[in-house]
Amino acid sequence: MSVDSSAERFTGGLAARLRRRPDRRWLTLVPLLAVLILLFVVPLFSLLADSFRSGQGFSLENYREQVTSPVFWRAMRRTLVIAALSTAICVALGYCMAYALTRMPKRLRGVLMVVVLVPYFTSILIRSYAWIAILAPGGLVARTLALVGVENPPELVFNQIGMLIGTVQILLPLALLPIYSVISDIDRAPVRAAQSLGASPAVAHWHVYRPATSSAVLASAALVFISTLGFYVTPALLGGPGDALIAQSILVQFSNLVDPAGAATQAVLLLLIVLLLFVVLFRYLAPSLSVGGTESTAAAERPGRRPRCGGADPDERREKLRALRARMLDTGLDLVGRLRLPILLCGWILGAALLVTPLIVVAIWSFSDATYLTFPPEEYSTRWFADYFADEAWLGSTFLSLGIASTAAVISVVIGGFGAFGLVRGPQRPRLPIAILVAMPLIVPPMIYSLGFFVLVAPHGLVGTNLGLILPYVVLGLPFSVSITAAALRNLDHRLENAARSLGAGSLSVLRHVLLPALRPALISGFVFSFLAAFDDVVVATFMSGPTAVTLPLRMFQDIKLEVSPRTAVVAVVLLGAGAAAVLLRFVIAWLVRAVKVALSRLGSS
Repeated sequence: MSVDSSAERFTGGLAARLRRRPDRRWLTLVPLLAVLILLFVVPLFSLLADSFRSGQGFSLENYREQVTSPVFWRAMRRTLVIAALSTAICVALGYCMAYALTRMPKRLRGVLMVVVLVPYFTSILIRSYAWIAILAPGGLVARTLALVGVENPPELVFNQIGMLIGTVQILLPLALLPIYSVISDIDRAPVRAAQSLGASPAVAHWHVYRPATSSAVLASAALVFISTLGFYVTPALLGGPGDALIAQSILVQFSNLVDPAGAATQAVLLLLIVLLLFVVLFRYLAPSLSVGGTESTAAAERPGRRPRCGGADPDERREKLRALRARMLDTGLDLVGRLRLPILLCGWILGAALLVTPLIVVAIWSFSDATYLTFPPEEYSTRWFADYFADEAWLGSTFLSLGIASTAAVISVVIGGFGAFGLVRGPQRPRLPIAILVAMPLIVPPMIYSLGFFVLVAPHGLVGTNLGLILPYVVLGLPFSVSITAAALRNLDHRLENAARSLGAGSLSVLRHVLLPALRPALISGFVFSFLAAFDDVVVATFMSGPTAVTLPLRMFQDIKLEVSPRTAVVAVVLLGAGAAAVLLRFVIAWLVRAVKVALSRLGSS
């Protein structure tokens, strides 16, 4: 008997035994599903049940009051208008900036991506707060207009204009990044081929480049629009008393009017709108990702229509109209093509100004010596830094937020990592519904989820406790940890796991020696995103904080609402400095590790 045949029999028998083992990888989904059902689905159903409660028990009276209330419909109309305008501006600016990025040299592209990513990872509260200093009557814009002779500048803050500007600045990276990820992977050879056949650059872009990016544009528009529907922090800081959006209306109904049932009813109505939009967008965006979608079917059906009796041939008229529209479109595209460089340049300047200006203003304003809003500052000092570091309440909120966000992020990464493994390696049939359930905390507006969670846990005494804050933040971090880890698992060759098992490694050994080293970057990224989701939150903290548990974002929000002082700018600078120091430390440690390895290798070779 040869050695080869013995080895083949051994490995074949081992593979057969492995195949006979029951596949229990789906068990890793149990913690993920348990957390999402108990801490996300159940609160939403408790909110739904609360919306039917009235003085006579369960009834539709709350829905009748809200549907017939002009206040509710005005808030909803303002929300839809702001969402539509924000989506249009963000997608248009994001497309110009993303396309310009792909046409730039690699080094310059890296620098400009930093311009996009740094504001994206900066607190929404801080960026919204900065716009007060920019747009206020004594702010940057008013001072600049006064220098050019405009004595009565328009009111740009505490109204819908300021709300729109702040919303666009917050959501612009959310529109730009998905479009850029698709545009950067598109081959430009078809565009160059169209230009070689006589098409102008704009015509070639429209007929060749645009169809390949339409799915990314639609996805970005959907993300921005749905995100704006539940926006609270930016409209609350930059909007006026009569410009409340639906999320603000829900909180006013709950806290000011002390009407939990009415607030629950408004939240359920908003949730129905969001879920309806999600279903419609999910249904119609999916075919756009495939080749040969509905367009070919529609085109095949059109010639089969019965021609009308009398007159000219309908097909001939249709062809003439189509040719006329094509000529008019090409003429307009040629005109736009001649202006493409100024358009792209202006788009990038405007977008970069929107993204970077708030950070610069916050950094300068933190050194102001004044106790009121004025920009640029008349005098500079570090008094507000000393005030922050000497205030035990602010320092306590800072350490509380760091601890709660870190704990929630660790739990999200652990549960999300196991859930991602079951989602990728487990049975295929339930993947789609589970993936949709995982994405729901990002789709459902935070105001709806926070109110539902409060209604569920308030009778159990969790409000104002650390646990009451950690649990919802775990849920908000799960979409990030699951999606990032699942993407890394899909790119990981599963034969490495099979090879380790075939050599006798158990599940824990495979996890420790194969999966964790390969997934370490994804797990760190999931931790960072989960941490930022918890650390930057104001809405959940509004419901779940108490006298002894006030998070830093909530304290900042309350301070801005009471008085606009440089204290919050100091916190922003401290946080940005801490983040920059952490990134710098990471690069220094990596450089030292590489230097030590090189030195050891040289010593070994000598």
